[in-house]
Order: sequence, then C-alpha cells, then structure tokens
Amino acid sequence: MAPAYGTCQEHTKNIERNMRDYSRSSGIDQSTPLIIRRRVTTYFIPKRFIFSFLAFTAGCLAVSYNVNISIAIVSMVNHNVATSNNSKHNESKDAFVEFLEEVPNGHLPWSANIESFALGAVYFGQLVSFIPGGRMAELYGGKRMIILCTLVSSLATLLLPVAANFNPYAFILARVGVGLGTGPIIPIIFYMLNKWIPEHERSFHASFILSGYGIGSFLAVIVSGSLCGTTFLGGWPSVFYIGGLSGVMWCFTCAYFMHESPDIHPRISEEEFRTIVTGLEGNKKERIQSIPWKHMIFSVPLWALAIGFFGQFWLLGFFSTVHALYMGTVLKLPMSTNGILSCLPHLLRAFATCLASYPVDLLLKRQVVSKGFVRKGATVINTVVSCGAFLGITYVGRDITSTTILFILGGVLGEFVTFGVCLAGNDIAPNLSGTVSGILNILGVFPFFVIPALVGWMTQFQNTIEEWKKVFYTTILIVSISTLIFVIFGDSDPQPWGVASVKSKSKDENTEVSETETGPKAIENPA
Repeated sequence: MAPAYGTCQEHTKNIERNMRDYSRSSGIDQSTPLIIRRRVTTYFIPKRFIFSFLAFTAGCLAVSYNVNISIAIVSMVNHNVATSNNSKHNESKDAFVEFLEEVPNGHLPWSANIESFALGAVYFGQLVSFIPGGRMAELYGGKRMIILCTLVSSLATLLLPVAANFNPYAFILARVGVGLGTGPIIPIIFYMLNKWIPEHERSFHASFILSGYGIGSFLAVIVSGSLCGTTFLGGWPSVFYIGGLSGVMWCFTCAYFMHESPDIHPRISEEEFRTIVTGLEGNKKERIQSIPWKHMIFSVPLWALAIGFFGQFWLLGFFSTVHALYMGTVLKLPMSTNGILSCLPHLLRAFATCLASYPVDLLLKRQVVSKGFVRKGATVINTVVSCGAFLGITYVGRDITSTTILFILGGVLGEFVTFGVCLAGNDIAPNLSGTVSGILNILGVFPFFVIPALVGWMTQFQNTIEEWKKVFYTTILIVSISTLIFVIFGDSDPQPWGVASVKSKSKDENTEVSETETGPKAIENPA
C-alpha cells in the first residue's frame, strides 16, 4: 500500500529520491547501494563549510589578481616622461602628477596608453570566459573547472614579471590570460552552491563566499603596497610571484579537500548529507545538454534580472573605479589617506552582508518571507541607501568627514547583491545556473569599462563638485530605473528552460517511476 503524503515513510522516500538525483547528476554508478555510499566516518567540521571556505579563498585570489596590478604598476613604470607629456597637454591633471611624485619610479618606459591597456586587459579576458567557464562547469564538473581556472590565472600571474621586462604587449597578453582564469570563478561557485548548500543556508554561505572579493581587494592593496616598498624578490615582481604561488598551492589544497557534490564525498557524515539533501528537495538535479537560447531570449524574468544585475553592479563599479579618484582629485586627499578611506567600503560591506545574511536565512527557513521578497527587498534597500548617500554627497561639498561617511554608507550594503540579484539567477535556473551566472557577469563587468569613460566625458577632467554632480545624478538614475524594472518584472520561480528540456523531463519521469519501484530493494539489502 502506498504511503500517505506527509508521513515519515514518504519523507524518507523523498530523501532517497534526492539521493538518486545527486548520484545521477554526479555520474555515480546507480547499481551501488546508497547506504554503502554514505557509510563514512563523521568529522567535526561540516564539509559544506569547507566548500564555502575554499570558494571564499578562490574569490580572494581572483580579485587580488585583478587588483594587484593597480598598485604594482606605480612602481613598475617610469612616470617622469609620461607625466611631463601629460601636463603639457592638460594642466588639470596636476593632482595626478602630485600623486605620482609620492611614490618611487620604476624602470619600464611605458606610455600612458600602454598602462591603460595593461590595467584593463584582465577584463577583456573575463568577458570572453564568463559563459564558457560556467557552461563547462555544468558539463564537466565545478571542481575540475575551478581548479583549472585558478591554475591558469596563477601561472599567468607568475609570468607577468618576465613578460613585463620582455615586452609590454607580452605583459598585456599575460594579463588577458589572468582574466581568462578569474572570469569563470563566480559562475562556477554559484553552480556548485546548488549542489552543496541547502536553500535555508544559502544567503549566509553566498555572502561569506563573495565577501572574499571585498576582503581580497583590501588585502591586495595592503600587501601589494608593502611588497612594492621592499627589495624582496626585486620589489614589485614579488607581488606577482607570491600571488601566483599562492594560487598554485590553493589548487593542490582544493584538489584534496573539495568534491564535486556531497554524494561522492568520502568523508561526509550521514547527518550532514541528509541535511543538504532535504534542503534541496525542491531542486531536482538534471544536466541540460543543450542551452535553450530561444527560450532564454524571450524570458521576461531573465531580462528583468539582467537589467537589475547591471544596475547593482553599476554601484560596485563606481566604488571600484572612480571612488578613489573623487577623493583624491576633488577632495585633495593625500595618497596614504585616500588609500585607506577608499578601501573601507570594500572591507565593511563584506562584514555587513555576512551579518545581515544570517537573519535572512532564518526568515526563509521559517517561511516568514518568500525568496522573491528577499531578492527584491535586498535590491531595493541597497538602491535606496546608496542613491540617498550619493545625493547627500552632492550637497555636502568638500566636507571630507561628511563625504567619507556618506561614501561608507553608500558602499556598506553593496554586497546585498549576493542574496539579491546574484542568487536570483540560481532561483530561476537551478540546473543552468553556471551559464546564467556567466551571462549576468558579462553585464556586470560593463560598468567597470563605462564608468571611467563616462566620468572623463562628463567632467572633462575638471575636478570640481559641479562637474561631478552630473556623474552622481546619472548613477542615481541608472540604478533607480534598473531596480524598478527588476521589482516589477522579476520572478524567483524556476523557469521551465532552467530546470530541464522537454525531452529530459519525459526521460526523468520514466526514470523516477522505475527507481521508485526498485530503489527500496537496493536500500534494504546493501550487502
């Protein structure tokens, strides 16, 4: 007699079915009894926390590879010729010239154009690799891809000192290689979140993982600046040597401690495995062999999410690209003070988001609020606070204390994008999250290109508050409109194209029927 819905027997049956889903998606031999797969030793540290820590450190490494060049290049290049030429053409760059006079000159005779290409080359590599990296994780496994991508970026980083001394274009090419490796890290991580982290814990784990980007930026600035001021391994080359070697060591660590999914982890406990499986009961794992581009193109929730994603990353792009420029050129802060104050929003937002994510998970677990409410609510809160802070900056003038407080306020909730628009991609496409995350990250990286150019065009390098007001008003408008579109048209329900193809669905139904009939027999007699 079939068990009644909601009984203990039915609940156990659902867990067993989810176990089989894990096995199928991970390529495990289906003839192996499930109990044998779970008969393991229990260890103190939960394996999902080990996964999160490894993903956190992967984010730290990835962002450090992107940021370290902005510090190291000051000690690499001989700026005497560049600054004298620039000052002849544009007297408004005196603040930048004064900034360069505070740091020692390097020996590389690069022009300003070469420097610009060297600084931005990493983003070209990322643009190319976002979607392929996420898609390859779906097809070949997230663990393999995150190790491969980190190894590529680490080896490219190790080559940077040699390439810089050989030829500037070789250095630029190596920086593109760094971007090829760092670009897919976030899509891969979000793909693996769907395997490792129960939904009622996902906001905290995702916030902790992505806080690695804020903390990694802070540490990269501090460590790179310190190394450039020493003679260790030649000064600035040590930034790339130590960073690259750290990445290689991380790859070996990840190869041992990280596993593709809980089902194939040799040391996970039965209790933790069941916690993960029961937390993912609503998300059935199915490998989608062909990307449904047509359905994605006409998906209103995906477009709404993409627009909202662009707006939220416009805010992050502002703080990453031109925040320090405003503090240094408009407020005339010295380099040392500017460096510390510019790092504060990145550091504080990491801690603020981790603190806020726990009550969010608690509310979701107790079903007090819906996922859609959390995704849109986090986006609205970040938009209101950030735009309000930017509006305040336009009124306080050159008051350094007020401006600093408002900038910190505007950036402290920036990582709300984690359990806002970032996790929304996992909601609408749980089985295509790597590809969707790659698409979204392409849109998210565009502000990092556009904002500096927009600032140059709007201010004409006239470092006055009146000119910068145009930048702040444009930012407020873009972010507000994109948030409004996401709130109105966004959706957190899984979309049919993001769950499985039509053929896969029919096959899955047949498979589940046969497994329901034969599964208990395999579990009853594991020997």
